Amino acid sequence: MTPHDAIRAAAAVIAANGFHRRYLWDTAQAQAGTPPEFCRVDIVGALAVALHGHPAMAHTPEVRAAEQLLVARLAAPSLAAWCDQRPTRRQVLDLLHETADLSVA
Repeated sequence: MTPHDAIRAAAAVIAANGFHRRYLWDTAQAQAGTPPEFCRVDIVGALAVALHGHPAMAHTPEVRAAEQLLVARLAAPSLAAWCDQRPTRRQVLDLLHETADLSVA
């Protein structure tokens, strides 16, 4: 899977599971019984689910490569810094879709 494909798949994960801020996945939702891969996730958690099936698998070269493509499009030094600006779910999905679409442009 290419980084652009992973970003496209991460958008599908967020669309299905929901968007969560400040941690890879919503641990309260997981404690209530939802498997982590089906919990609300942040962007990096969504990339990890898309690439590896679980949000805890976020520290891999594949996730990092996709993350770098996203950061290159932001007016922020990192995804975490951008998320500190409290983007909406729609803004997150737009970033993911627009970045994924760059591979076909």
